[in-house]
Amino acid sequence: MFEKEPRTFSPEYKSLSPEQKAMVKLEITLTKFFKDFNRSVSRWERMIYPMMVILGLLAFSGFYLIYNITQDMHIMSQNMDPQMEKHLSAIVEHMAQLSKNIDHMTVQVESMATKINSMDNHIAHMDNNILGIHSSIEHVKTQIDRMTNSINTMSQSMEMMTVNTGVMSQDMGVMNRNISRPAHFMNNFAPW
Repeated sequence: MFEKEPRTFSPEYKSLSPEQKAMVKLEITLTKFFKDFNRSVSRWERMIYPMMVILGLLAFSGFYLIYNITQDMHIMSQNMDPQMEKHLSAIVEHMAQLSKNIDHMTVQVESMATKINSMDNHIAHMDNNILGIHSSIEHVKTQIDRMTNSINTMSQSMEMMTVNTGVMSQDMGVMNRNISRPAHFMNNFAPW
């Protein structure tokens, strides 16, 4: 280790006391350690920063989807006829399930943020904890899979809401036919 170091061959080094030689060797060792540490930190930064950006984009797209869903639900609620009370209970049930899914997704995003902070703390001890960081990354992947499952559940809930809306439309058509026939018949007998 010290055989290739030019300072150990200088005449000044040979004239130093053993304690001073030990200090020079300690300085050489610390210099090499910090160089190696800087190289390993930059290597991990190239991996962690893109991962943080990707997770941020996933969280942003999730909230964007939620915002669009709430806007569509607002428009849908303004266009509903108050006579459809029996079908609104199904919509309320699906909205409760959607709310649970959103809460679950929020918890997962917070858990992912906690894991990212934990990963930042582990970077300082990278040389000793490479296997620990690998397991943290696997856990983040698991969280992303759970988030994907939650989004799939939300998609299924939206499909169910679409089906219920179609059923309501058919019920309105049946109700329209049932009311228009007797009304037409009664109009034929009315003298005015």
